[in-house]
Amino acid sequence: MLWSRKTPAVHDRSRVAGVDVTASRIRAVSVGAGKYRQLLLDDPCEELMLFLSGERRTPEVGRAGYALSRRLPHVVCSNFLPALARSQEWQAGRHTLNAETALGLAFERVQGPLVAESEAAVLLLPAYLASDQIARAVLTASRAKLPIKGTASAPLALAASRASSLTTGRAATLHANDGIVPMRSLSSGPGSVVVVDADEHALTASVIDVGRDAVKLAAVAVWSRLGLRVWKDKLLDAVADRCIRLCRRDPRDSADAEQALFEQLDDALDRARAGQRVSLTVRTDHWYQDVVQAPDEFDGYCTALARSSAEAVRDLVQSTALVKPPRALWLTHEAGRLPGLCKALHLNSSEGTAIEVLAPPAMAVAAASLVPRWLAGELPRTHLDTS
Repeated sequence: MLWSRKTPAVHDRSRVAGVDVTASRIRAVSVGAGKYRQLLLDDPCEELMLFLSGERRTPEVGRAGYALSRRLPHVVCSNFLPALARSQEWQAGRHTLNAETALGLAFERVQGPLVAESEAAVLLLPAYLASDQIARAVLTASRAKLPIKGTASAPLALAASRASSLTTGRAATLHANDGIVPMRSLSSGPGSVVVVDADEHALTASVIDVGRDAVKLAAVAVWSRLGLRVWKDKLLDAVADRCIRLCRRDPRDSADAEQALFEQLDDALDRARAGQRVSLTVRTDHWYQDVVQAPDEFDGYCTALARSSAEAVRDLVQSTALVKPPRALWLTHEAGRLPGLCKALHLNSSEGTAIEVLAPPAMAVAAASLVPRWLAGELPRTHLDTS
């Protein structure tokens, strides 16, 4: 069940929260009585985009930065999460920032909506972060006064939260209505799963063994050449080329037109995945053009990326030397809407592997489901990234 965006936050000590962080964005949900609601982290939007604008006197994180990422890229700091505990710096306008500073600003934005809903939350981080980077992220969250009770690797937490439904074949309470779309039926019993995610940094795949008593990380691979930004660049260039054929004008010649086209891609990806035609509007002060795209055209633009991604995931699974093919392959919302990826994975996986695309809040819901176990002392006070 998804509550209305207009539902006011009501502080309830019994509610718990989950926070899901990637290099692209932060999402959070609060859970109580078996129901969840998404938090508005960048009102009126649920997710807080991890793009930081240095155009003004005070740095702004969220849509303000995203809206300048193509128009004024020299004042924007993005994809900073993988640089935690590293020496990299960004000169964003008049501001000099490192990854810790940028993430701290993001966590400060999240703090208000989060503590208004709950006093206990679990933080999920990408599987590609090293131990020193995780420690820095946890310290940054603590300084921002987030009510974090535990942290875990995102794919591992997802598998743990869904382990019961996987081994018994019954739908988990908090996931029964989270919008998962299956491509193959799912059998029951212990086995392994593959979780595929995509963000600004990379495409990531994790192979996880799911038993009746524990879930364990078997393997993880990260491909920065297949990250979300690469797919969006490909789509933007393809749509721009179509625009040139239609009206002999290139939207990339105008920073404003390129930015407007870039901002339409997220909605276009969702529509194309739903099988709908997409109309992208390119507009400048002197001309405009509507570029209509069919879902299969988006797939065609990204054929090489989808094939490379599916083959990389297949090779990872084969290198893990599993006794049986994975029981399931779960794509996060961000990975599931990449054009052609789901079909390519279907072609490159076993007939016994169920392929599912998760709804946007699925990871954050998984995080929230682990809060009671931390509060009860059933989980160690360390970052859970192996089991």
